Amino acid sequence: MNGVLEFNNVFVEDMGILNEGRMRITDAAMTFKNESTGKLTNINSGDLEAINWQRLGNKQGIRLALNDGTRLRFGGFKDTDFEKLKEFFENKWDTKLSQNDLVLKGWNFGNCEVKGKNIEFNWEDKPVFEIPISNVANCAGNKNEATLEFHQNDECPVSLMEMRFHMPFDGEDEEADPVEEFRKAVMKYAGIEVETGQPVAILSQILCTTPRGRYDIKVFPNHLSLHGKTYDYKIPIKTITRLFLVPHKDGRHVYFVISLNPPIRQGQTRYSYLVCEFVKEDEIELEIGLTNEQIEEQFGGKLEREMSGPVYEIVSKLFRVLVNMKITVPGSFIGNTGTPAIQCAHKQASGLLYPLEKGFLYIHKPPMYIRFEEISTVNFARSDVSTRTFDFEIEMKAGHVLIFNSIEKEEYNKLYDYVQNKHLRIRNAKKMEKSYAEDKFAGSDDEIDPHLQAVKAEGKERADSDDSDSDDDDYDLDEDLKTRKKEKNESEGSGSEPDEEFDSDAGSSDESGSGESEPGEEEEPKKKKEKKASKEREPRKTKEGEEKKQKRKKDPNAPKRGQSAYMIWFNDNRSSIKKAGDSVADTARRAGEQWKAMDADEKRPYEKKAKEDKERYDAEMKEYKKSGGAAASSSSSSKAPKASRKSTGPSPSKAISKEYISDSDDSDDDKPVKKEVKEEVKEEPEEKSSSSDSSESDESD
Repeated sequence: MNGVLEFNNVFVEDMGILNEGRMRITDAAMTFKNESTGKLTNINSGDLEAINWQRLGNKQGIRLALNDGTRLRFGGFKDTDFEKLKEFFENKWDTKLSQNDLVLKGWNFGNCEVKGKNIEFNWEDKPVFEIPISNVANCAGNKNEATLEFHQNDECPVSLMEMRFHMPFDGEDEEADPVEEFRKAVMKYAGIEVETGQPVAILSQILCTTPRGRYDIKVFPNHLSLHGKTYDYKIPIKTITRLFLVPHKDGRHVYFVISLNPPIRQGQTRYSYLVCEFVKEDEIELEIGLTNEQIEEQFGGKLEREMSGPVYEIVSKLFRVLVNMKITVPGSFIGNTGTPAIQCAHKQASGLLYPLEKGFLYIHKPPMYIRFEEISTVNFARSDVSTRTFDFEIEMKAGHVLIFNSIEKEEYNKLYDYVQNKHLRIRNAKKMEKSYAEDKFAGSDDEIDPHLQAVKAEGKERADSDDSDSDDDDYDLDEDLKTRKKEKNESEGSGSEPDEEFDSDAGSSDESGSGESEPGEEEEPKKKKEKKASKEREPRKTKEGEEKKQKRKKDPNAPKRGQSAYMIWFNDNRSSIKKAGDSVADTARRAGEQWKAMDADEKRPYEKKAKEDKERYDAEMKEYKKSGGAAASSSSSSKAPKASRKSTGPSPSKAISKEYISDSDDSDDDKPVKKEVKEEVKEEPEEKSSSSDSSESDESD
């Protein structure tokens, strides 16, 4: 006879749902693992009062009666398993497995009794059905009738809403009312009547991120009552499947997470997790609303009547004893920030991912716990591109994919090693060679902008070039006119462009459509062409009378400006503020936060130094201006453009139209240039002067 029995595809009944799982029976205990929730149910051989073989659903099953009055029912066994289990329990557990047949005649009468934590309905000492009292939401008595209302499970396709029992009064014992006695027994074990009495503990104004708000939590032996500003919730203790206690990334807060199945519901929204947030420094003094005898009887003396300490520790201890469940805390994983939390986002909502020993916990929109058994593969997406973040994808065995994006590259190798040690399948099994701790963009808050980097590099080159003696070349007007005229002659001689490009009336000069014109008619279109061409050669103007600004050089002899109080403090404490691996942005951000947190007395010495430095700057600047340094610098910079403008006059061998001269950029210094041009025009041959005169007459018209 083997010392272990294992059964697959076994199910347990839980508020109308048959949850499948695996059962393992050893010499000392029985363990059932729920596949849907991952919850483990352990039954020690010493806690067992009786065990029966009876049907559950449409298959064979076993019913376990425990010493504390709890009843557990498991189904999915085969008929051949009866002899195997009977022999095992008799030899290993010293317990007889009795066969218990249900009454299936359809009768609706019998004896209804409250036994332990169950309501049993029997006929002739044979069971008809039984209901756990923890499923009861309310019990009311009216004359000879008792009405039971039940908690609802949203995942159950068919739910038991209400049940009524008719209990006739025989009149023999006037003081004993069967309906009232039944109601009191149900209310006692269901924990409903305690709502109006003294709760075990009251936690005031607890901050919950899910469901969001502050709630007064009243803790009763069988349920929790949450009273908020808008909504109230009632959570049976038996629906709590897991407890988590994890630290926040900032090191100042702690999350306490309660996993619920079935979830609480508000309208169409379901909350499968109750997430409470505590500040580490907050403390509480809590008094348990039970006597020392009751604490010893109900909780085995694991609680103290008066407890004090940090809020999160007191709440964790209270729920640990009340639910009789271990609290899951972070394991050996430590991220790049020195905490077990990884900053990421899920569906565009920022949150924290906690790699635990048996799964991933994500907080907080929506909170979720992902067990390793539910994971098919994981993938490190966007890890090979030149960005400072990557995505962590978890493909579930159910078929859907969970994506956690915007994770910093510094977390890659740590998360990769963690996943590999947990023997999860990695789709892109490759460890990153590059260390992103030295990446200059790793601590930046913004994505890299290539255009911005190019502009910065260009500005740096210009700043370096300002120190050299070379200046920009001046604009050569004479050379530009020669080039434009040459291009014009080439285009006119080629005949590749139509006349309409310069003259809208060219097509109408010859009505016959031959494309030829009389010799006398050529002169007028030619004048218009020259006028339009001269306008096209005209350089683009800015505002009238505005000179092109020259880049002003900084005078090296000018006094240095005074520093602010913040900069003096920052330079003195830079070494203590900066941490290993920090970028410039990280150091500046941390310094700004520390400066804001300083009070006036701490800032006063630096403000005094800043005031003295400002007075020093004002005195030096006064001497600098008095010595003429600023005036000399400004005069030298203003003379340079004028010198360059003198060299931009037209060539003596060329004549340009009055229209071009009058509309040029330089309005202040154009008069001497106009005079030179007029004199040069007089020296030109007669043909060119007539052309110039015709342009002037056209302009006056």
